[in-house]
Amino acid sequence: MFGKKEEEVEKPKREPPKVWGKKERLFVLIILFGTALVSGLMALASRDYKLPGWSLSLPKRETIVIGSKNDRSAQINAEKEKQIIKGFDQMTKNLSGVYAFYLVDLKSGLAFGVGENEVMQAASLIKLPLMLYSYGRVDEAKIEAMGKRSDNNVFRELVAKFGKATIQSYINGLGMEKTSLEKNETTPKEIGNLFARLYQDKDEKILTALTDTIFEDWIAKGVPEEVRVAHKYGRETGVVNDAGIIYSENPFVLVIMTQGVNELEADKVIPDLAKMIYSEYAENQNIR
Repeated sequence: MFGKKEEEVEKPKREPPKVWGKKERLFVLIILFGTALVSGLMALASRDYKLPGWSLSLPKRETIVIGSKNDRSAQINAEKEKQIIKGFDQMTKNLSGVYAFYLVDLKSGLAFGVGENEVMQAASLIKLPLMLYSYGRVDEAKIEAMGKRSDNNVFRELVAKFGKATIQSYINGLGMEKTSLEKNETTPKEIGNLFARLYQDKDEKILTALTDTIFEDWIAKGVPEEVRVAHKYGRETGVVNDAGIIYSENPFVLVIMTQGVNELEADKVIPDLAKMIYSEYAENQNIR
């Protein structure tokens, strides 16, 4: 009819396109899962893939014995040896990261440990061979600075002075085949044997520089105050190391090294480990 408006037919409204389709949502899910997985692996790697009570890469637990089993006067009792290793494992198994130790009897030559052949971050333990090489070549005050204060400026100065190649050649000459200045790596056994050499050679100037340092809250804290400890301490992120000579009646070398650890846990357990080992090994010895 003229003048009558034709009724408009209402068209159905189109739904706005979905921002996230199935493919997009799957892609985002994969990205989120991958990010979580990578983050988890990085966190584990920072602790050497070891969580409390569980591990993917623990050092092999073994006992290395040097000397004759028949010469009991030159060895600690086998039961004490077993108790030290058992105690060490029990005290560290629920902690993050890797813990290793090495013990050398300086009279009999008996030596044993846990993970003592593992290559680990040396931290400031790497200063030890440089101290030996530098002795007699530089002012003794520089040797003392690296020992008592672990002075990094002096360390860098002497490395620049003598050269990395020269120092590494000296390290190799000491028989420290797994110790690398460039990578700052070593093993508990090689550090322990170096301390045994210092004791046998009576390098008293160096041993004095390693006594009464500013780092007495680790191995030395677990030993009676009246017992001398000549030692070298080292620390980096996730690494707390201490190693030295304990001058009990039968003096012995004790090396404790860690990697990928919770540093607060290590600060607490290292004195306890030293106390346990000293108690088991040096019990009833007269102090000299």
